[in-house]
Amino acid sequence: MESNAIFTDLVGVMAVITMVPVFFVWLEKKTQWKVFNYLPAIIWIFLTPILLSNLDVIPFLPFDRAIIPRSTPIYSFYKLWAVPMFIVLMLLDINIRESLKVAWKGVAVLVMGSLGIVFGAAIAFYLFRHDVPPNTWSGFGALAGSWIGGTGNLMAVAESLDTPGEMVGMVVLVDNIVYLFYFPIILMSKNWAPLFNRFSRVREEEIRHITEATQSVEKKTHEVHFKDLLTLLGWGFTAILIANMVAKILPEAPPVLTEKTWAMLLVTTFGIVMSSTPLKKIPGTEPLSMTLVYISMTMIGASADLRSLGAAKWFLVAGFICIAFHFLFIIVGARLLRLDVSMAAVASVAAVGGAASAPIAAGYHREELVPVSIMLALIGYGLGNYLGVATAQLCQLLQ
Repeated sequence: MESNAIFTDLVGVMAVITMVPVFFVWLEKKTQWKVFNYLPAIIWIFLTPILLSNLDVIPFLPFDRAIIPRSTPIYSFYKLWAVPMFIVLMLLDINIRESLKVAWKGVAVLVMGSLGIVFGAAIAFYLFRHDVPPNTWSGFGALAGSWIGGTGNLMAVAESLDTPGEMVGMVVLVDNIVYLFYFPIILMSKNWAPLFNRFSRVREEEIRHITEATQSVEKKTHEVHFKDLLTLLGWGFTAILIANMVAKILPEAPPVLTEKTWAMLLVTTFGIVMSSTPLKKIPGTEPLSMTLVYISMTMIGASADLRSLGAAKWFLVAGFICIAFHFLFIIVGARLLRLDVSMAAVASVAAVGGAASAPIAAGYHREELVPVSIMLALIGYGLGNYLGVATAQLCQLLQ
């Protein structure tokens, strides 16, 4: 544990770590400043602990001690159970059968767009492999996991691949910088509907069919009781326990497919399987999982070392290459499956933006697509871990 920090004990570190997200979530809701439209609370929740843990190494600041340490067993112990826990909780909301029934073409294009990110990441890594650190393949896997799933997938893939904190920092920065360019394109694509729909050869009756089908999507109640949280935690820890036990007996193929990677993939699979049981109907999955995600995000920021961010520019270029391939695969998928611009945009943002952004884009295009957008985003959560690891394996073979 680093001693050159003001708080190094469990209570002190966790007080700072938990109050950072509390403050910025409150500030965003209370003030509604426009800056949060471009840099949402989750970005500040990540950036602030970087500053707090690096005060002693920033040249122009007169501090010889950090507020919290960059390395401590507290972070490792928390991520040991919290990361697989929020993966299970998030995946409990998946309804693959309903998604396929309502918008199977959207699901297919989502998968194609996700494969575009995998190939884009692999090509970008191959182009810049001599300009980045040797273990950057794990960072590309985390980036792919983030854009195919979300922040939870980023952390799950990074943790399973032992991605260094500073490299995760690069991924988070690239993720959000590229997204600032990506999301306006998704919104503006509504204006291209006549041209795009002629290109994709979609018929008006197919668009109406999706609109009618979305009206029957079932919604989960938001009323949460203590027994709901108790049940979710109990089954979550059980899934983690079984995954860890099975992972110990599975064959390894280092450096990508290790016991930790197997455990994460198994937890993902168990979460998807459990989503087809009555556990799916238990409320509280979203608030509980997002609480764990925000705290984990703060710890990842605190673990980053500013002295090791030199390769961020290549990550940024790689990020734009990934998004370019993603767009290409989305467009090709829409053409092959005759998907209109709104559904194609929702399928895209469900992967790259996740459950937070997908409803916004869907509401802007066609409000009736909001339930479908959430379902597609949850499928992205399920794909993110598998394809993130696959991306890392592909990049590792190319180095």
